[in-house]
Amino acid sequence: MLSDPTQVNTALSRYLTAGGEKMTNFFYRLEWYRIGISIPMDVYSEKMPVLQIRPECQLTHCEKLPELPADTEKIGFKIFIIPYKTASKNEDLSDDFIKSWFEKQLKGSATIIDSELGPNNRLYYRLKPEDTEIKQIQSYTLRGHLKCNDVKKLDKIRCKPLGYYDDLGCGLLLLE
Repeated sequence: MLSDPTQVNTALSRYLTAGGEKMTNFFYRLEWYRIGISIPMDVYSEKMPVLQIRPECQLTHCEKLPELPADTEKIGFKIFIIPYKTASKNEDLSDDFIKSWFEKQLKGSATIIDSELGPNNRLYYRLKPEDTEIKQIQSYTLRGHLKCNDVKKLDKIRCKPLGYYDDLGCGLLLLE
């Protein structure tokens, strides 16, 4: 069982395969987590990943990164983010700040039609599994709809985590 979210990436690396080979090139998104229980998450990769069943991982999606939706006028999105690396800078960020930060990350590839912030969670983690000190940082969930302005650019942006702490499952832009 995982006792710390920094172990998620290591566990997935150990148990994800594609074509019988261990996977190294994948990214994931935690919807939420609590230390010591199953962790619902989405996992995407260039190849179709297969997860050996493990009690510490409860995947809600495990698939090859899907194509962008055909209707680019209104694409549903959600993203779980930590905009700054420093904990103190992530405290009490407003809805407007998060929306503005996200628009900058999109680099003109899409425009936010509508959005809502929350739920926002505090993540508790250790820098290394052997550390005794538990750190904490505020995370934010932004969801809503986008209008795609440049399909190729948006596709490229969603293939890498945005913001910081992708090792804690943050930054994956999930398009629906």
